[in-house]
Amino acid sequence: MNEATGNAPKAVGISAPGCAAEEKRAGRRRVNPRTAAATAYVTSLLMAALDTHVVNIMLPALTRDFDATLPSVQWTVIGYVLALAITMPASAWLSGRWGVRRVFVASTLLFVAASAGCAAAGGLAELIVARFAQGAAGGLVAPVATAMLYATYPQEERARMTRLLLLPIALGPALAPPLGGLLVEHLSWRVAFLLNAPIGIATVALVLLGLPRDAPRDAFPFGTAGFVTAGLGLSGALFVLGEAPRYGWGSPLIVATAAGSAVLLGCFVRVELRATTPMLGLRLLSEPLFRHTNTATAFQTAAFLGGLLYVMPLLLQEHGGRSPFTAGLVVGVVPVGVVLAAQTVGRRFDSIGPRRLVVAGQLSLAVVLAVLSAVPGDAPLWLFCLLMGGAGFSNGMGMVGLQASMFAHIPPASISRAATVLNVNRQVATALGVGVATAILTTAADASIGATAFRGALLVAAACSLAAAVAALPMPGLARAAPAAPGEHADREPVGGLGA
Repeated sequence: MNEATGNAPKAVGISAPGCAAEEKRAGRRRVNPRTAAATAYVTSLLMAALDTHVVNIMLPALTRDFDATLPSVQWTVIGYVLALAITMPASAWLSGRWGVRRVFVASTLLFVAASAGCAAAGGLAELIVARFAQGAAGGLVAPVATAMLYATYPQEERARMTRLLLLPIALGPALAPPLGGLLVEHLSWRVAFLLNAPIGIATVALVLLGLPRDAPRDAFPFGTAGFVTAGLGLSGALFVLGEAPRYGWGSPLIVATAAGSAVLLGCFVRVELRATTPMLGLRLLSEPLFRHTNTATAFQTAAFLGGLLYVMPLLLQEHGGRSPFTAGLVVGVVPVGVVLAAQTVGRRFDSIGPRRLVVAGQLSLAVVLAVLSAVPGDAPLWLFCLLMGGAGFSNGMGMVGLQASMFAHIPPASISRAATVLNVNRQVATALGVGVATAILTTAADASIGATAFRGALLVAAACSLAAAVAALPMPGLARAAPAAPGEHADREPVGGLGA
C-alpha cells in the first residue's frame, strides 16, 4: 500500500546533546512530541497516497485537457516515481548534514510548493517538471518522517504504535482514489493537486511546535558518483520504455539510450560495491533471504502498483466508459482487501510461514489479474469490486510474508540501509511496471487503446505476480525455520514500512 517509505536515517535523538536550550523549552511545548512525530509520519504517507492514486485516476482527463497521448502523459507518473527513487538514498546524508527536523520541514514545504506548481501548470511539460519536483521532495519527506517517529518512540512501544497507526495509514490509499475521482469529475484535476497544501502546511506547523531542533552530526561522504550514475541510468531506462512505442524499438535513439543506460547502471553497481560508504547497501543483497525477498518484492510491486493500480483506472474510464469517481471507488476497494489480509491471515504468520504466505498470495493475485484481463470494461461494477478486493487481499498476504521476514538476517546497524534498498527497489519496480504497461497499451503514437491492449497489460502483470511467487520459493517454510544468523538480530517489525 505504501511504496513512499524509505531510508530512515539513524535516530540522532530529537533532543540531541548540545541542544540544552531546546530541551529546556520541551516541557513548555504546546504539542506532545509523540503526537507530532506520529502525525508527521501518517500525513507523509497520506500525501504520498494522494499523489500516487489520484494521478492514476486523472490520466484520462490529462490526455484530454493537454491533447496529449498516454505515452506523453505517463511521465507525470514515471517522473514522480523516478525522482522518489533518486532522492531517497540522499535522505540519510542530508539529515546528518542539516538535522532531521530541518530536512523534514524544508522537504515538506518544497512538496507543497511543487503541488501548487502542478495545479498551476499551463502545459504538460510544466506539469511533468512540477511532478518531478514533487517526487524529489517526497523522496525525502517519508524517510525523514520515519526517522522522527523511530527516534521519538522507544523500541518497546513500537509494536503498540504500529497497531494504533494502522487505521489512519490505511485510510489514505482507500480514500484517495474516490476523492480524486470526485474532484476530477466535478471540479478539476488541478484542485486534486491542491489537497496536499493544507495537509503539508499543518504538518510543518505541528512539527515545529512539537519537536525540538536536533543538532546536525558529522555526515558520511556523499556518494556523488553513485548518485549521478543511478539517476542517469534509471532515467535512460525509463525513457526507452516510455518512448520506444513512438520512435520504434529499433531506432538509433532508443538503441543508443538503452546501451548507455545499461553501461551507467553497471557503473553504478561497480561504484556502490567498491565504495567505503555507499549510498545503497547493495552488499546486503549477498544475504540470501534479503536477496530473495527483494527479488519477489520487485516483481510483486511491478504487478500491483505498476500494473493493476495503473491499468484499471484507465480500463474503467477509457474502455468501460465509467466516470472518474466510479473508477476511484472501484480502486478504493483494493486497500480494504490488503488490510483484511493483514488482520486475518497475517496474524497466522508464525504457523503458516513466510514462503506459503507469499507464494499463495502471489499465485492468487496472478489468477485474479488473469480473470480481470478477460472481463470487459462494461461488466457490472460489483464484479470489478469483488475482483479488486480479492487482488488486495492476495497482495496483502504476500506483503505480510515479505515484510515480516525480509530483515530477519540483517544486523541492527544495517537496518536503515536495508530499508533504503527495499524502498528504492519498490519505486524502480513501480516505474518500470508503468513503463511496460504503457508500452503495451500504446504500440504506436496514434494507437487507440482497445480491449486487446488492456488484456495484454493485465496478463503481463499476472506474469510478474507469478514470477514473484517463483522468487519466493527459496524463502523459509516456517517462521521458526529462519533463525537469525549468529551475531545478528531477527526483527520482524516492518522497519520503515508501517503503512505498507
